[in-house]
Amino acid sequence: RGGLAKFDGENWTVYNTSNSGLPFNFIAALAFDDQGNLWIGTGGGLAQFDGENWTVYKSYNSGLPYNIVWDLAFDALGNLWIGTVEPVCGSEAGGLAKFDGQNWTVYNKANSSLTSNDVWDLLLDAQGNLWVGHGDDYLPAGGGLAKFDGENWTVYHTSNSPLTWHMVTSLALDAQQNLWMGMCSAHTTTGGVARFDGENWQVYNEWNSGLPHITATGLAFDEQGSAWIGTYGGGLAVCRPRSVVDFNGDGLVDTKDLLRLIESWDQDDPAVDIAPPFGDGAINALDLDLLMNHWGQPIDDPTLIAHWALDEAEGAFAFDSAGVNDAFVIGGTAWQPTGGQVEGALQLDGIDDCAVAGPVLNPAGGPFSVFAWINGGTPGEVIVSQQGAADWLKVDAQGNLMTELISTGRSTGLLLSQTVITDGNWHRIGFVWDGAHRTLYVDDVMVAEDTQAGLEGSDNGLYIGTGKMMQPGTYWSGMIDDVRIYNRALKP
Repeated sequence: RGGLAKFDGENWTVYNTSNSGLPFNFIAALAFDDQGNLWIGTGGGLAQFDGENWTVYKSYNSGLPYNIVWDLAFDALGNLWIGTVEPVCGSEAGGLAKFDGQNWTVYNKANSSLTSNDVWDLLLDAQGNLWVGHGDDYLPAGGGLAKFDGENWTVYHTSNSPLTWHMVTSLALDAQQNLWMGMCSAHTTTGGVARFDGENWQVYNEWNSGLPHITATGLAFDEQGSAWIGTYGGGLAVCRPRSVVDFNGDGLVDTKDLLRLIESWDQDDPAVDIAPPFGDGAINALDLDLLMNHWGQPIDDPTLIAHWALDEAEGAFAFDSAGVNDAFVIGGTAWQPTGGQVEGALQLDGIDDCAVAGPVLNPAGGPFSVFAWINGGTPGEVIVSQQGAADWLKVDAQGNLMTELISTGRSTGLLLSQTVITDGNWHRIGFVWDGAHRTLYVDDVMVAEDTQAGLEGSDNGLYIGTGKMMQPGTYWSGMIDDVRIYNRALKP
């Protein structure tokens, strides 16, 4: 029994050792390469299947360090990373392997900073770092979480971090690129799920959360940002993210937020389900009471990662009140301390005025939103762009809002609206990426949307008021006010 199954929606096809080249009927990992080949991690080696032919790699005919292949992951260069485990407790077999199609490189306790040769889960982040969950249940001195940047290793263990158990068996990234990890053991009352943002840790277990069991075997995030956690003996748990009270991201809790909450009354809408802290699955009086408690008060929004209010009266910098990316103002830019839509604004001449900021986020890294107030402008001019990469918010030849943020797929294209924003009035414009959809907004109304597989990435800085290459004709002629970037998908 066991093996590999394919389901096309109606029919099932089963592959096993008796009818195919599959080397073993226990399947632990699956991954597709860029050519559409399926790679299969089994209890008896690694297999590649192109739809017709099978190729099998074992420890005796390749560089595979051990025949029990537990996880697979492809990096941006097409290298296959392979995690292997040895079920005999205390064994030194196994390890991590990289296969480029011809050559094998093996990492283990003997030649790297890995502290265990049992590799359970692999994950590559937006920066190309490889995260490794590893550990042997019976060897608490080793294991934990390891990060490899291609040259250097960093290992987090119970001895040097808040991890509560040394055997990390599942990994996942949320929309904000925080790393979540599940700890697994049948021999301890510690463990649970840990969240790591690169500096700070938060551990969830049976005593401080709704997690039903401290052994977490699987992690996944849905489009709403909820964490789904599989446990060993406790069933399946879902952890909803804490919703932000400022639903539309304009910095205020006001009538717009109230109407947004009423729109979802008695429904399960995670975007506005703010009470209790992780949501109760229904929009009701509890959510309304919490919203009213924040009415008219300053909002501390942890998802606001850059905010240029543009309220300065003088000087060469536009200060970022949410992050560390103060923008350098160049050209003949004129401050308008009382002339903006939200207090002050930046007046640009359309010739050589703009503001230059450092990197804020990589569009390929997960959901995000960018919003700004604008007044004026002519066709072809740009409000926000990423240096050398893409014009995030732009005016097309007819004066309509558009974006050049495109997908990595072949069928992608520009997202164009049919809504004019160069009519001399103030407009709040925005772009939202939720991980599957590109959406444009004008005055908090959706004006264009499509579905994409992902966005092209860039870690470059930003321009406010000119195009990605600072070309003539892309400099903004008018006012820009209150530019905001969030690492969540807003829904005005």
